[in-house]
Amino acid sequence: MQSRHPQPPFLRDLVVSTTGAVVAVHVSPEGIIRATTPGLDADTADRWAAAMAALRAVSTEGVGIVGSLMSREKPWSYSVIVDRCGQTLVMVGSPDRSMLAVAGAEGADLDMIVGRLIELADQGHGAGVAA
Repeated sequence: MQSRHPQPPFLRDLVVSTTGAVVAVHVSPEGIIRATTPGLDADTADRWAAAMAALRAVSTEGVGIVGSLMSREKPWSYSVIVDRCGQTLVMVGSPDRSMLAVAGAEGADLDMIVGRLIELADQGHGAGVAA
C-alpha cells in the first residue's frame, strides 16, 4: 500500500544523506503520523506511530526515575534502541512534543543519526509539518 502521509524533503534528505538510515517518520504527541520518508507504506507507518507513542511514554517515565536517581537537571532528549541483530530505532523529541524517528540498518552511524535528528528538531522541522 502506498503512503497517504506527507513526505517532506527534510525527511527524505535525512535518510539519503545519513549512513545506515533506512526510513524516518514524524509522529505527533498523540501518536499520529505527520510525515514519512518515501518507501514506507501507510499501514507500517501507522503501526510505527502507535509503538512510538508507547515507547515515548515508557522512556519519559524511565527518564524521570533515572533523572531523579542521578540528580540530572536536564532530561535526555533522545532514545536509542538497538536490537540484537544490530538494527536500531532512534527517537528524538521536538519542542512541540512530537517525535522524529529513524530506523537504522546494521552498521548505521548512530552519532550521525542522533545529531541530524536533534538538528532537525532544533530547527523546528518537526513542528513545521502539518498533521
